[in-house]
Amino acid sequence: MTVDNSFLIKKFQKFENIFVLFSQTTKLPFVECDEETFDDQVYVFTDETRVQDFARKYTNEKLLLAAAKIPNAQFKGFLTSLYAIGVNALMVQDEGAPVRVELEQLLPRPNTEAMQNDKLPRFNPELQLTAIYFLQELRRPVERDLEGKKRLRALEEEMAANLMRSRFIIVLDIEENPKEGQPAPKNRKVKVPYVKTKNGEVFQPCYTDFGEFQKFNARNKNVKLKLAAVAYDDLPKYLVGEAKGFVFNPAGFNLILTKEQMEQMKKNYS
Repeated sequence: MTVDNSFLIKKFQKFENIFVLFSQTTKLPFVECDEETFDDQVYVFTDETRVQDFARKYTNEKLLLAAAKIPNAQFKGFLTSLYAIGVNALMVQDEGAPVRVELEQLLPRPNTEAMQNDKLPRFNPELQLTAIYFLQELRRPVERDLEGKKRLRALEEEMAANLMRSRFIIVLDIEENPKEGQPAPKNRKVKVPYVKTKNGEVFQPCYTDFGEFQKFNARNKNVKLKLAAVAYDDLPKYLVGEAKGFVFNPAGFNLILTKEQMEQMKKNYS
């Protein structure tokens, strides 16, 4: 039976605020695949107390969730960000039972094909979504039985397949850039931003798409950086200094892989 949700769709645009469940392990909206429709969906509420009640069952499953308040002025940006992570539906809890709303009913799908023709990757929803599912499960502090380990392995394989077919944005700060038409000076110094873990290990950031780059570098808008699009196989060539590997989307799902882990992933899944 088809549910008429046209009233809720019109009402959605007029909500003063919405509350969205975010995963504390990925810093992104909590995404779940519906067992019947196979929609990749997020959970949206109009009342904060309902969020807390709903989240309790996931807390019992060791999924760390938190509610984020999004004001009406930010609705469009939020909905656009859902396309970037592969989400296609929202479960909206207003009055009565939750209602599933297709994302395209609230905001038209952006022209990602035109964006993908750009030199830098603008969207990578397949990788974002498979990484979210893998890391939401991996970072649950639970003991897994054999079936749980098989499921985790399958999620890792899906993510790895998308990792290895993707291009990533890396950042370089090259001193003494030559002016147009002039030769580059010899022995130019290259500065590379890095992230240091709690135990002092150094990793270079790289990004699945331009939006992730902007999120992490929002505080450095006045710094001129050179961006390059690099395939997964070529990433190790860009490691410099004491960097042990890469941190993928440090302001997002924050996946850290050493150079050795990246090579092992290729052996396991390529």
